[in-house]
Amino acid sequence: MSIIKSENGINLSNWTTILGDGNYAAPGAPPVNNNDVSIKNKIDSSVLKANILNRRIMAHNLTYHKITDPDAMTSLHEAEYQFKLPYVISTTNSDFNGQTIEGGLFVWDGPETKLDYGIAFQWVINPWDPNYKSVRYWDGSNWQILGSLEPDTDYHTISFSLDITNETAYITLDDFTYTKNIFSVTPKIGWGNTVDARFQAETISIYPPTTGTIPSQKVNFKNWSWEWSTFV
Repeated sequence: MSIIKSENGINLSNWTTILGDGNYAAPGAPPVNNNDVSIKNKIDSSVLKANILNRRIMAHNLTYHKITDPDAMTSLHEAEYQFKLPYVISTTNSDFNGQTIEGGLFVWDGPETKLDYGIAFQWVINPWDPNYKSVRYWDGSNWQILGSLEPDTDYHTISFSLDITNETAYITLDDFTYTKNIFSVTPKIGWGNTVDARFQAETISIYPPTTGTIPSQKVNFKNWSWEWSTFV
């Protein structure tokens, strides 16, 4: 096996931030838009923010690094970063509370199958949610429970391993590797005709309460790496 590509960074300064699909606007609130999410790149990390204007919405910050290359379909991808909550989760915290922290590694096969192959995790951090503390994975159509993680303000390391050729995908969280194969295949409509590999860091702000202050959401990411390997 040899490494054919390798990229890394301390922060996410060369990544792109867009509005993801996990959004909601309460009745009477204007639709969620790109102004509701942002990224702040610091020297040692990046801070992803969602619902930065404290509106009665739930906003999805999707920040990604993309490489367009047909080799992505036949390579073994190994990627990693660290993330942390820079605040204490509490039902009394009116400044910051989130819905989820998420991330994943995907390869879109535009020329052939028109399918998105990959691996993704989701950590539920809404203290009112019945799935609070759950670590979940994407199965191609829904989120399924994989394990749990106690919220804190420490950095956590998550690693992704994706092998499309053999249809395998595994996550390692803080040195614990989940044995379940969570390889996913997701159909998409209206995507391009190229092979696009994407390494993603994401967060969603908390589902808005009907009354009271609406918290914003923020999460730190740092020390990312992404290697593509092939058997020779």
